[in-house]
Amino acid sequence: MLRSGAGGLGLLALGGLAAACSSEGETVADGVGAGPDRQLQALFPRDITFAAAGAPSRLPYTFIDAEGIPVATIDGPVMFTVSFDGEQVGDAIEVAPRADGVPRPYLPLSTTFERPGLYDIGASFGDTTLNSQVQIFRADEVQHPLVGSILPPAGTPIPGQTLEVDPICTRSPECPFHQVDLASAIGTGRPVVVLLASPAYCQTTACGPILDLLVDEAGGREDLIVIHSEVYKNPKDVPDLAQAALAPLPDTYNMGWEPSLFVADSAGLLVARGDIVVDRGEMAEMLALAV
Repeated sequence: MLRSGAGGLGLLALGGLAAACSSEGETVADGVGAGPDRQLQALFPRDITFAAAGAPSRLPYTFIDAEGIPVATIDGPVMFTVSFDGEQVGDAIEVAPRADGVPRPYLPLSTTFERPGLYDIGASFGDTTLNSQVQIFRADEVQHPLVGSILPPAGTPIPGQTLEVDPICTRSPECPFHQVDLASAIGTGRPVVVLLASPAYCQTTACGPILDLLVDEAGGREDLIVIHSEVYKNPKDVPDLAQAALAPLPDTYNMGWEPSLFVADSAGLLVARGDIVVDRGEMAEMLALAV
């Protein structure tokens, strides 16, 4: 979640996300059991134009208990249904939980919404069904890059061309993905992977693991151009992150959250996007789509 107000992006309130990714001072339930104390929790922004009709959407969910604390485990797959105006749209979708290398398990629902509007999302396990809603917008209302579109060029800092971003990488040690800027990578005929994440300043612990996983999965690969972009230009120069300016990539892409992983094929077509949380296995599947 970006705390910066720069570029017209305000603080996004994602209820339960901080708890979902926190690793300190919590007591969590073991597994998902039937009962009224469980709720279906969206782990994606719901107060902005996030998901578009006609474009593949990936919506991560989890379960929380009565105190709003995410469960520690999700046992077995969950069946999701999507409904519009009270009518189910398409078949139920089986979603397996993901948890490899991330703080908490999550359920990435992947589907395409055919038209804009308010949809009901149902998640069933055992004899229990939990419900949520998601607003889907017209594609021309969504300003960030959508799967199925060409990945737009944007500035990303590299040594000697920092674009006023300091530091260019807050991971310790610095990650190896600051050798090529995105503007130069697009159009080379090679797949491009871009990660927007700020490990030292992210408001949840999701940002650190996703960059570490990308180093494990893509570090040293010659079949991909991999780029990491920090979120903030000057985090060390301000007393509060709300006063920090955004780096060129989130500013250009109109991003109001982090982390976000963009995967484009050799033609520059965005074939996958992973927002908020991506585990090791799902990341490997996304990278495979590029090549």
